[in-house]
Amino acid sequence: MKLLPAALLLLCCAAPGRAAQELYWPEAGAFAQRDIPAAARPAGAPAGCPRPGTYAAAPDSPPAVKEVSEVDAGELPLPADDLQRAGILEVLKTDLDYWNQRPDTAKVQLGKDTFDAPRLRRTITALIDIFNSPMEGAELLQAIKTRFRVYRASADDGTGKTVITGYYEAEIKISPERDQKHTYPVYLTPSDLVKTTPDMGVSFDYGRYDAAGKLVKYYSTQEIHAGALAGRGLELAWAEHPSHIMLLQIQGSGILRLASGDYLRAGFDGANGWPYGSVQRALMDCGEIPSMSFKDFISYLSAQPPDREERLTDINPRYIFFRGRPRDSLPYGAIGRPLTPGRSIAIDPKYVPLGLFGLLRSKRPVAQGGGLGFREFTRFIATHDTGSAIRGPGRVDLFWGAGDTAETEASSMKAPGELYLLVLK
Repeated sequence: MKLLPAALLLLCCAAPGRAAQELYWPEAGAFAQRDIPAAARPAGAPAGCPRPGTYAAAPDSPPAVKEVSEVDAGELPLPADDLQRAGILEVLKTDLDYWNQRPDTAKVQLGKDTFDAPRLRRTITALIDIFNSPMEGAELLQAIKTRFRVYRASADDGTGKTVITGYYEAEIKISPERDQKHTYPVYLTPSDLVKTTPDMGVSFDYGRYDAAGKLVKYYSTQEIHAGALAGRGLELAWAEHPSHIMLLQIQGSGILRLASGDYLRAGFDGANGWPYGSVQRALMDCGEIPSMSFKDFISYLSAQPPDREERLTDINPRYIFFRGRPRDSLPYGAIGRPLTPGRSIAIDPKYVPLGLFGLLRSKRPVAQGGGLGFREFTRFIATHDTGSAIRGPGRVDLFWGAGDTAETEASSMKAPGELYLLVLK
């Protein structure tokens, strides 16, 4: 086996953040196994549809939203958590570490209320004490109702519900060097990428200074595919399919698997400043594909002729850059700490702050042999991550972890639910 290039051996902690999952899936009760459509565009699809530059791919927009609001504690469901208690303590310790590193003057807003870092440290400490006790069921629910204020995040559709999707640590096949088969690079972060701040007066999150010294968005996916970064030595690895790189970018982290079976991990390390556009939505709006899981959609894209596959991935102008991570590490979230599978969620920090603890209730897919079933669940969670398609308090993305089961279940997760957040009285 050839030695891996230096870029491939770069292993360090991942920067925070993730790109959000795009997912369109029927209601759980209407679930049925679907065949992946044939790779060729159907005869009835509009001519030239979709085409980058002429088709305005819309983000995966949630319903209209309202501010997070305080609710009566009596609305909390019975906390019949469906996972091991150790995971609850793990996310609480992550939250406490986060708030211990924040200054006392740090504040967050929930609805109309503002809370400072000391208040949130006391909140997490109290919760750790509760979950270190043997309290369960009705006794646990009563303790929460008595000691905590309860806030609910929901879409403004009169239901009080939240749209819940899933994400996971993707795995793609790669080569350490470019060859005839592997021609699409997984890029490291360019040295001229600028992380913008509010005082820069721009609306995008990352950019570059052009020849005139003006701060502009970084190169789009289409420009990068056309060679905008070629020859700069930024290739971490090479993939066969641009859709596989898009999968890695949407999940925000992943395992890069060599033909030998060896692997390394890659984590988010910046973006190009362009808004996220859903390729799946574009093809659905064109009438080319029906509703399907994201896993099946990636299979559909990778079955396209190579030039069309690239052109379709160009529809999403947003591009994510990566850095190597230790093989035994977990993906990092926007909170700057490892995510906990099954309990860490991605939220819109404009409405729901990072580092909060709460309760989630919904219906989730469960892999059963070669198919899926659906099951109601209630689970304690913590707000550890963000995503470019997670917009408003009515959207939540639940982190599933890694592996085949995580891929199957997370890529099929889209259901209404309830999200409750807790702050000590």
